[in-house]
Amino acid sequence: MKSNTNSMYGLEKCKGIKIDMANGSTSMVTHIGNYKGKVQCADGTENLIIMKNVKVVTGLVKNLFSLSTVMRNNWDLLTETTDDTKVLKIKKYDVEYKFDKKVSQNSNRG
Repeated sequence: MKSNTNSMYGLEKCKGIKIDMANGSTSMVTHIGNYKGKVQCADGTENLIIMKNVKVVTGLVKNLFSLSTVMRNNWDLLTETTDDTKVLKIKKYDVEYKFDKKVSQNSNRG
């Protein structure tokens, strides 16, 4: 999920689709579409990524990435530890993405 339609294509407007948030509130999905962007790794390298069926929810503080959706779409979920660094990876065939960059906390310490 993301908070705006920037870098998205194939957008469809939505009505009546609700998302339950972690704090117990409910938010509405405004659009669903595909996202094309870059993923930045801790070492500064960037990789192109295309995600399908991304929901747009106005007011999100951070973009959200669903591991359940990744696994449902037959990606392998892997972890790697080197020294004191832990890395989460998803892999499908010969494509692999590493999640090795920590995201800063938002204003409510979430």
